[in-house]
Amino acid sequence: MPTLPKGKQRPWMPVKNNHMRDVDNSSFYNSRRWRSISKTFRKRNPLCVQCKRDGTITPSQCVDHIKPISQFGMGVATDIKNLQALCNSCHAKKSGRESSEMRKTKVYNRKKNYGRGV
Repeated sequence: MPTLPKGKQRPWMPVKNNHMRDVDNSSFYNSRRWRSISKTFRKRNPLCVQCKRDGTITPSQCVDHIKPISQFGMGVATDIKNLQALCNSCHAKKSGRESSEMRKTKVYNRKKNYGRGV
């Protein structure tokens, strides 16, 4: 079966816009320092804290920042008090909530500043 070369846009497919973050944290998350902190933290905290609060026992699969780096800067990135162990499901829910709140705040700020020359 013939295939199109990679990167070729099919005319019948809608064009996707690239969702770019305000701050690119990929270099931090790919660093040896973060991988070491994350691995050590998961060993010390093997259970998902959100599931534990809800009364179920689920192994932690990722380390999450309680205060997002995008809002509070790199100062909170390696602070152990700002980390929590979550399963993938709880992490996805929390991240979705945060991004939804962030979008609402941005839209609200744009509407509030509309026409003020800001």
